[in-house]
Amino acid sequence: MFNKKKLLQNIVELYYEQVEQMETNYDMDNKYATKIQSYYRMYVLHKSYKKNQNATITIQKYCRAYLARQLVKQKLSECKNRRNIIYLSHQAQTIQRYFRGYIYRKYVHDFYLRKKQLELMNIKNQNFLQELRLKAEQEKEEEKIRHEQAAKQEFMKLATNLHHLTSTKSQPGIYKPPFAKENPKAFDIEVETQLKIAFQTNTQWKTQKRSGSAQRALTSQGFRIRPQSQKLK
Repeated sequence: MFNKKKLLQNIVELYYEQVEQMETNYDMDNKYATKIQSYYRMYVLHKSYKKNQNATITIQKYCRAYLARQLVKQKLSECKNRRNIIYLSHQAQTIQRYFRGYIYRKYVHDFYLRKKQLELMNIKNQNFLQELRLKAEQEKEEEKIRHEQAAKQEFMKLATNLHHLTSTKSQPGIYKPPFAKENPKAFDIEVETQLKIAFQTNTQWKTQKRSGSAQRALTSQGFRIRPQSQKLK
């Protein structure tokens, strides 16, 4: 019985001591509990913040990816539309060009009539070119004749005083060598004959201006005056 009372007394004393100690340490316990609560609440809020932040970043990532894909699709669509517009414009221009050519050939200029006109024009051009060639040949021939006449006049002028180089009955001239196969020619006539013609022409021209006494003097000296119309054979 003694022991029970003593034990009860000890328990009561221990209880009061603990209550007193608890009252003594209430402020400190309250402070530590508040701090623990604040850390826990901070942890919970930080965890919630991180969760919301990660969720926000994920949402932003998917939204930006979606917007980027939409932008790329828009760019590709615009590029495709530009290519289609360029291609279709080229095809439309080609169709318009062929259609206008068809209308122009059918209603403005007949192809076969134009072809016939071109053929007639070609024939006229050929005839005109032929006439030009003939005219050029004719002018060339006339120019050649004028040059030949001028050369003949120059030759006759030079050959007027060369009658002493012609052949005689006893002595052949330098332009008629006895052993030559062919005598030299000028204007398709032998030079010997040309010299004789020049001398006779000059003599006839001068005798026309001489008086009768001068002609008789020449006749008496052995010169025979031929009429101008007589040619040398």
